[in-house]
Amino acid sequence: MPYDPTIQTEAQYVDNLGSSATEDKFHATYNGILAHWFPTSRGYIIDHQEPEYIIVRHAGGYRNPLLIVELKRPSKWTAAGQNEVLDDLQTYIEGQFKPTQYNTIYGVGGIGLYWMVCKMEKSGGPQPTLVLDWQNNIASDASYTQFQTIANLVYNII
Repeated sequence: MPYDPTIQTEAQYVDNLGSSATEDKFHATYNGILAHWFPTSRGYIIDHQEPEYIIVRHAGGYRNPLLIVELKRPSKWTAAGQNEVLDDLQTYIEGQFKPTQYNTIYGVGGIGLYWMVCKMEKSGGPQPTLVLDWQNNIASDASYTQFQTIANLVYNII
């Protein structure tokens, strides 16, 4: 099942802005995708830590962080930009381990519409582990299927 037309239209809009589009232009696309997989009806809250990152939390108890999203502009689609995303995710995830009762936090890195997923564990060492390597167009039908797998991993944390 593909993403709804609004998410796909928004993704096409930001893609047409070109490589100079800023991170904030991608928030609507990523927020729509996160709201699709992590709705409030299932107890999730999408919390924007502007301008740094987005956190998906579970509302029960301590509002535990489960997933952190870091976005970069499309012009950062380089090896250095990919490493910067991973470094930022590592920093943000490490900072969220203290307020969570869970051992695992996932990270989604986005450079424009390119995206990847990593995870870190409190007891697993200082480096993120790659769960899904970089993919093209987070709003595509193929990415929908891949993100469903990621969402299931996040659901299983609780």
